[in-house]
Amino acid sequence: MPVILIVDDSRVARLSLRRMVSAIAPDAEFLEAGSVDEALSVVAGTAIDLAVIDYNMPEKTGLELAEDLRTSAPSVRLALCTANIQDAVIERARNLGMAFIPKPPDTAVLTAFITGSAP
Repeated sequence: MPVILIVDDSRVARLSLRRMVSAIAPDAEFLEAGSVDEALSVVAGTAIDLAVIDYNMPEKTGLELAEDLRTSAPSVRLALCTANIQDAVIERARNLGMAFIPKPPDTAVLTAFITGSAP
C-alpha cells in the first residue's frame, strides 16, 4: 500500500487531488498538509512513497519542501502540481527530479506519475 503525501495550502485543492488519486490508487494511504512546515511534521518518522506538492504556499514554496524531502528521503517520487508554469519553476522542479503536473491536474498525467510511468 503506497503512502502518498498531498501538500497544498488550499483544502479544496487537497480534497480534489485526493479524490483523483484515490481513483487511481484505491489502496493508498494518504497524508495531507497545508504548508511546508506542516508537511515536514506530518512525515517525520513516516516513510512516504510519493508526494504531490503545490508550489505557492505561505512562508515557503513547494520546491523548498522538495529539497528537504530529497535530503531526508532521496528515493521518494515527487511531483510539483501547480498553476505556476514559469520556465524557471519547471526547470528547478526537474533539477530536483520532480515530475510536473499542471493545475488543474489531467487524469492521464496524474496516473502516469502515480503508476511510475512519468519521470
